[in-house]
Amino acid sequence: LRLGALDTSSASLAKETLEVLGLEADDVLLMELIEYASQKTNLSNDLQDLVAKAVAEVLSELEDPTTSATALDMLTQRFCEDAASRITVARCIERVGGSLQGETLVIKAFRFLLRQGLSLCSGGTPEATELRDVLLAAGMTLIEKHGEEHASVLYAAVEQFEDSAAGAAAGESARLGVAVFLGALSKHLGAEHEKVAEILPRLLQRLLDTSSTPSVQDAIVKVMPPLMKQNKEQAAENLQKLLELALGAKTNEVTRRGAAMGLGATVKGLSIQAVSQHGILDKIKEATENKKEAGVRQGALLCLEGLTLSLGRLFDPYVVSSLPLLLQACSDSSRVVQTASLSAAKAMMSQLSGPGVKQVLKPLLEGIKDKQWRTKLASIELLASMTSCLPKQLAACLPQVVPALCGVINDQHAKVKDAAREAIDKVGSIITSPELKALAPELISALTDGAQFEHITKEVLDKLLATSFVHHIDAPSLSLVCPLVQRALKERSAEMKRKGAQIVGSMVLLIKDSKDIQPYLPTLLPQLKVTLMDPIPDVRATAAKAFGTLANGLPEDMLGDLLPWLFQMLRSSESAVERSGAAHGLSEVLMAMGMERIELLLPDILANATNRDAAPEVKEGYLGLFVYLPVAMGAVFEPYLIEVLTALLQGQADDTTSVRDTAFKAAQVLTKQFGASHTAMLLNPLEEGVFDTDWRIRHASVMLMGQLIEQILRAHRIPTQSAELMFCDVLPKEWRCHMLASLYIVRSDENGTVKQACAQVWKAVVQNTPRTLKELLPALMKRLIASLASTNREKQRVAARCVGDLVGKLGERVMPELMPIFMNTLSTGDAHVREGVCIGLAELINATTKELLTAYLDDLIPAIRQAIIDDVETVRSSASLVVALLHNSLGPRATTEVVTWVLAQLQEAEVEEHGHLFLNGLEQLVAKQPQAVLPIVLNVLTEEPEDGWTAMQVRGLSSIAVVPDGHTVHRHLSDVLPVIITAGSQGDDELLDVALESAARVMDRVEQGGLHLLFAELIGALKDTEDSNRRACGSKLVERFFENTSLDAVSVLPEVLPAVLPVALADEDEDALATGMRTLSCIVKKCKKEDVAAYMKDVRSCVLSLVTDPVTNKVDSEKLLPGLCKFNGLEPLYPIYQHCLMNGSAEARELAAKGLGELVDHTTEAALKPYVVKITGPLIRIVGDRFPGTVKKAIVDTLKSLLVRGGAALKPFLPQLQTMYMKCLSDPTEAVRAKAADSLGILVRLSARTEPLINELTTNVATNADPAVRLSMAQALGEVLLNVPQPTSEATQEKILDALVPRVFSDDGERKEREASAWPFAVTLRRHASAERALQLVKEHVAPALRSSQPEERHGSAFALAGACWCQQPQMPAPPEELASCLKDLALPALPKLLADGDPDVQAAAVVLVAGAARLHAEAGLPWAKLAAVEGDFASLVAPTGAAAVSAHVALLASRHY
Repeated sequence: LRLGALDTSSASLAKETLEVLGLEADDVLLMELIEYASQKTNLSNDLQDLVAKAVAEVLSELEDPTTSATALDMLTQRFCEDAASRITVARCIERVGGSLQGETLVIKAFRFLLRQGLSLCSGGTPEATELRDVLLAAGMTLIEKHGEEHASVLYAAVEQFEDSAAGAAAGESARLGVAVFLGALSKHLGAEHEKVAEILPRLLQRLLDTSSTPSVQDAIVKVMPPLMKQNKEQAAENLQKLLELALGAKTNEVTRRGAAMGLGATVKGLSIQAVSQHGILDKIKEATENKKEAGVRQGALLCLEGLTLSLGRLFDPYVVSSLPLLLQACSDSSRVVQTASLSAAKAMMSQLSGPGVKQVLKPLLEGIKDKQWRTKLASIELLASMTSCLPKQLAACLPQVVPALCGVINDQHAKVKDAAREAIDKVGSIITSPELKALAPELISALTDGAQFEHITKEVLDKLLATSFVHHIDAPSLSLVCPLVQRALKERSAEMKRKGAQIVGSMVLLIKDSKDIQPYLPTLLPQLKVTLMDPIPDVRATAAKAFGTLANGLPEDMLGDLLPWLFQMLRSSESAVERSGAAHGLSEVLMAMGMERIELLLPDILANATNRDAAPEVKEGYLGLFVYLPVAMGAVFEPYLIEVLTALLQGQADDTTSVRDTAFKAAQVLTKQFGASHTAMLLNPLEEGVFDTDWRIRHASVMLMGQLIEQILRAHRIPTQSAELMFCDVLPKEWRCHMLASLYIVRSDENGTVKQACAQVWKAVVQNTPRTLKELLPALMKRLIASLASTNREKQRVAARCVGDLVGKLGERVMPELMPIFMNTLSTGDAHVREGVCIGLAELINATTKELLTAYLDDLIPAIRQAIIDDVETVRSSASLVVALLHNSLGPRATTEVVTWVLAQLQEAEVEEHGHLFLNGLEQLVAKQPQAVLPIVLNVLTEEPEDGWTAMQVRGLSSIAVVPDGHTVHRHLSDVLPVIITAGSQGDDELLDVALESAARVMDRVEQGGLHLLFAELIGALKDTEDSNRRACGSKLVERFFENTSLDAVSVLPEVLPAVLPVALADEDEDALATGMRTLSCIVKKCKKEDVAAYMKDVRSCVLSLVTDPVTNKVDSEKLLPGLCKFNGLEPLYPIYQHCLMNGSAEARELAAKGLGELVDHTTEAALKPYVVKITGPLIRIVGDRFPGTVKKAIVDTLKSLLVRGGAALKPFLPQLQTMYMKCLSDPTEAVRAKAADSLGILVRLSARTEPLINELTTNVATNADPAVRLSMAQALGEVLLNVPQPTSEATQEKILDALVPRVFSDDGERKEREASAWPFAVTLRRHASAERALQLVKEHVAPALRSSQPEERHGSAFALAGACWCQQPQMPAPPEELASCLKDLALPALPKLLADGDPDVQAAAVVLVAGAARLHAEAGLPWAKLAAVEGDFASLVAPTGAAAVSAHVALLASRHY
């Protein structure tokens, strides 16, 4: 255990065992270890080191000087007595030296080494040399550990030995020890010690002595650096001396080597900078170029060796620059130079670090590809020297070295070929594994010749597989085996691939350090991946196992992307072979990675395997994983068994054949693997599977159940061909009955494939069916009832068919047993049981005879009555099917009795609590037998009971909605809907809700072809003039229809809109009015705007009819529509008009504009306010387009109505309206211009800034070239001046007068223009000018013109005077008294002349003046006598028989105002 605790491969286990056993170090253990060291011979170096470490460790733990002294004595004694174990004991002394305490023990051990140990190392054998080196190392350890404390004593011991007779007679080893120990002691003595100065010369003398052996020189070199470091000046001198000796042409070969080795030690003592400071490499390079003296070239190479050995990795930066020297020397003509180059190369390689190896390897590999054979040869020899690298560096370089050597093994040049073979042999020679060392020649032969002769490779692979390995495989072994395996994996032969994959797996188990194989993985793993995808299953299986071994033996990070790659290939769409290989490989890898990884990935694996949306190849790949994973995991797969089997059975429902096949194959593996051992776990998923809704799952479950039974029988060694499962005690009897009952039931499956498979399984396990059924019947009946009660519909249906099969085969034998069970279960079982019984009864009725049914009918009908009103729908549905089957088998008796009973219960007063059950039952009966049940229902429920309609009766009528045939529903709408509407119109809110709900159900069943029939009934209710409740109920039903329907209801709009609008806009009943408006809104929302807009004319006509006086047949402008005023009636209507306004024809736009105006005229300002913006905006936008004048007139008219009704709400639009009206004043159509002028007069009442408008109108009156436009501008100016809130400024007045006076009082111009201009002149005079200015205007312009000889001037002045006399509240009240008197005095004398004027226009103006004067007299309270004097002349002009000079329009207006 102690030795194992120090061995890295077993340390953890050994230490744990020591702890568990409580074993601690003691004297006995120490003695046993020493005895072991002294008695065991031929121990390996590793084991020798372990023993030495164990002895030292125990001594360290004991910490007892006495024990240490005893141990030292025993070791020295055993060393002297037994030559065979001397090397092991020497290693123990070396290790113990560091833990010795006290001067006595240290000196004792040191003297032993000098006087006895080294003297026993005589002879030049390798064993003696090795022993000497160990003893020297022991002495060095003593000096290193205790030199600082006991330097003087140790030095004295050396001197005493030298002076003694023993020293004089000492051999070579002792003398070497003296020199080495003195050198080691020098650093502890200090530079000032008197003896230190003598040590270095002695060492150099010994080093350069021609009799010194290489080992002596190497030992001296090791202790020289500290001495050189103490005296750097002397060291520099020595460096030059040593360099000269090493590179001297006449120097002795031994001295040359000593000088070269000493050079390295000197540089180490001085520091690495000495190389460049003293130009050492330059001198060495110069020496290598000396073509005359081979000794000089040899000395240069020895210097490189010495520098490398002493400096170690410090010399790495100079190695690459030294390579060309070595390559050149390797091909030197002198043998000694070649030998020196190889020795130097070996030394370099042994000291290289990891980065150093990489730096060296690249140029050597390039050199081996060189065309020059000498360069190749040199590169090969240097590559061969890399076998001297440290194990770690060796492992890193061999993967590249060996393939490179194999590449030139058959080179054309014999020397290259031989060197390559020798190099590979050298790689084989450093193999430490005994088993592979024995096979090394054959491995090398396969590498060199196997590419040409396949049988050689095959034989070596066979031997590798047949070898039983006890030891680990090292890096050199791998360098020979891995290329061979890689070649085998690339072969076409399936056998070679399989063997190669086997060896890959075995290698991982035998390597000591996983890093050794890491360099080969980048080439091995890709090839092994290719092998995993091989078409041959056996090859794939071997590769999968190899991957499992790799995953088990190597860290996961070394495997690279193996796991993601396997999952990727599992989803491969290329071929099933790739998916199968990936599945097998992944199962082995997951098993190797442990249960935690499997538990982590299994949910994702199952999710992908059962994902219905995944691609078929993905599902196949993931399901295929379970073909191999259960086998790989074995018993530990048990926790996942049920879950995985369920997923595999679900895979049978897939649409892709390959997915189903893979899932079934995996399920077979599970059944075969676990069938006999885990029967209970497998049985439950298979039982569920045989009744699954998917026939493929049922088929697979039946086949797997057959396989399960076969596995169980085989496990009990029962022949499967003649087995009688029912009577074999291989399972508990309950299980056997359960399985056989399931199989018998599934024999009645509706799918032929399932039925056939089940029959085959039944025949395989049942030899005598009647006998088995007799034994099975109780359990089968119980199973049937349970299956009928299952929530699994397929299980219910199959069980029901089985019942029918049983009844059909056994008849009277089964019925007496079945019927009591069914009747009892139907009344006592739970819902699933009751449903199952009904399903079973249906199959029983189909299977049995009429006579048997008649015998049980009286018992059956009461039970069916209860089932038909069951609180579970599925039970009711199944019961109604039973009634239908009874009707078909025995006639109408069962149907009539059941339906009549249900209807009678519905009419009972106390049925309210459970009424829904009877309704549900009735609906099931109607749905299953509409032709038989509906006449009964309609006959009973359409008659009003004496106590009035009940909610249940109304709901019962709605059962027509469940009739499958839509035409039947349409045919009976006239029977049902009027009754429901009548019931809902009784004034009972609860009954109304029931009626609405019931009617809605019926309406939902109406199809497109029945819409007109439906609305015939609904419109009839809407047009009921006597009962507002019927109108409200009908309106609510129309609303519900449009809310919920998916039908195209546009076709009924011509019928619906005229019926709904009167109710929505003008119904006298408040509830009907509100309901109607909601209905109208719902219709408009449901239908597209363009569909409703098509009936805009009908809507407008309907609205007009509602505001038209039936007596006068004229629109009553004062009438308000309640629907518009109270319930946001504009909301559903304005979009209809607006759509026509924006998208209709010219005629439609005109009608739409008028319609909007009519809506505005008949609603209140408050109701209009929310819609002002919505209506005004589109009107303003469209009036600017190029449409006929009639359209624009209608729009302007509507905008005028909005101005009147909307009031302040239109203020945001005033700028736009003003601009629009100004444009309209220039419109070609006179009516549009006139309406725009009137509207401007209304607009200025709301406007804050009127001066710009007045100025613009005035300018147009004065300057516009178009007479018609000037006329319109003058009319508009008059309206604006009349209605403007505040008088205009004097400047504006003057501007107005400047524009108007020339047109009113001149003798040129048109009559209409004079008349139009006279009015704004008069309004300015009366409303805006001051009293003084007004009098001035009358006297300056009006009075003179009245007396003018020109009729045009008289005509204009008469109209101006008439306007000035005009009085109108509130804009133009009676004028001031002075002005009134002036106007009267001017008008009355002039009237007789004007009325008798010869010019017709003047006469017409006089008529107007009479009317104006009359308004003045009335408002100012003036006497009528003088005005009355002209009545005769006035009457003669305005009477119908009067002169034609006065138009009828003027005559009528004048008469009215007069």
